[in-house]
Amino acid sequence: MCPREAAIAEAKPTSAYAQVNGLQLHYLDWGTKAAASGHHRRFSAETRTILLCHGGSAHCHWWDAVAPQLVEYGHVLALDFRGHGQSQWAPSYGLPAYLDDLTKFIADHLGRRVVLVGHSMGGEIAMRLATDSPHLLDGLVIVDASPRGLPLKTRLIWRWKRRNQSDTRPEFPTKEALISRFRLSPPGHCLNAKQLSELALKGAEQLPNGNWAFRLDPRTRKLSPGWRLPRCPIERIRLPVLIIRGEHSTLVSERQARRMQQRIHASQLKIIRGAHHHVPLDNPDATAAAIGEFVASLSDG
Repeated sequence: MCPREAAIAEAKPTSAYAQVNGLQLHYLDWGTKAAASGHHRRFSAETRTILLCHGGSAHCHWWDAVAPQLVEYGHVLALDFRGHGQSQWAPSYGLPAYLDDLTKFIADHLGRRVVLVGHSMGGEIAMRLATDSPHLLDGLVIVDASPRGLPLKTRLIWRWKRRNQSDTRPEFPTKEALISRFRLSPPGHCLNAKQLSELALKGAEQLPNGNWAFRLDPRTRKLSPGWRLPRCPIERIRLPVLIIRGEHSTLVSERQARRMQQRIHASQLKIIRGAHHHVPLDNPDATAAAIGEFVASLSDG
């Protein structure tokens, strides 16, 4: 086992909860390099805080192979948005609600500036926070996300699918049956069957009746009125920014990524080789290296 694999295997994050907008939001606290060595997990004025945000219908474990590699650069946290992962279900969902939750989580619960890393939907929310509340951030990392959201064709297909989805959470008699129904969307990825099974179970639970179900609230998938926001004015961002794109992404083209780099002042662009849209899953080593170099550059600069 190489040193990187050993570090990931030994990493044991702590589950924690924050009261935000009347909801219990779950997050994983991966601590710092000192904490990984056995010291007490705590925030320090000298240590940057790196906050990782997942995409739609995902959860904080999307970052499990990335987060342990970032603890040498700061105090690493991974958040579950409302209705996702182990966070509480809510009466309403949508970008405005997620953005408000994230803003208050940083301002009120953490009470300190963060390097905000967002993948897919989490990246769009992170961009909006950077334009609305830049005083809360030290830097921004956008991972395979666009300020205009999903491509129109993809949005129309997903909207049609979600209209036919029930608000009732499906149950499965066994965990094997649940795993067999698990799919990544969009479908392109580099994970093997074992990795997919582990990811599925990390986002699932066994119910009191013995059945299995995904923790995700099915209503998060409904594109109800008010779900979206106007196009994000990313040209207003005046923070250090790293844009990451998966080489084979079908949701963010290379042209879009380079256009974003042109619109965001002094931003950097990194293409993660071999990765599809699910960049932190497909190539966690290169993703962690890119984020780590960016965070280190903040201290250097």
